Amino acid sequence: MRLPRAPLVALFVAAGAAGCADLIHNDRQDAVALRRALEVADPAGPLDVALALGCPANDDSGEASACERCRVDSALGAYRAGEVKAVIFSGGPAHNRFVEAEAMGQAALAGGLPAAAIHPEPGALTTWMNLRLSRRIMRQHGMRTALVISTAAHLPRARRFVEWYGIPARYRACDL
Repeated sequence: MRLPRAPLVALFVAAGAAGCADLIHNDRQDAVALRRALEVADPAGPLDVALALGCPANDDSGEASACERCRVDSALGAYRAGEVKAVIFSGGPAHNRFVEAEAMGQAALAGGLPAAAIHPEPGALTTWMNLRLSRRIMRQHGMRTALVISTAAHLPRARRFVEWYGIPARYRACDL
């Protein structure tokens, strides 16, 4: 059976445009959308995993940047408090040559997070990829629920992708 080309081409163009739009974003502080994300209380109780979304590592050294340390510290706090059982650090070399997941994972190890609790996702270059690829890791490990960690400006945007992928989640802004 031969499929018509025009609908397939349109589908690939639309998917590519969505990915490009995700690469070129300027998240602005949206107090209403942030409040909505932070007020999500379901699922209740401990969650399976903290999902720390990537941001650029230091350009010169590849070590965790202030943005990444913010997310790592929140993930460490959630793990130590028993809110989550594991952490996925998500992010590839999206903004420079350093893999964001690796920089955050190293910082988490240095902060005392056990290696067995760390699940790196080193391939994502955009927010939608963070969620899509992290969801794969969650499924592989029988994880269903997540605490999504990012900055206040980014959380409303991340929430749209979390909901699109059907991940039951709560949200935390590491910079509040």
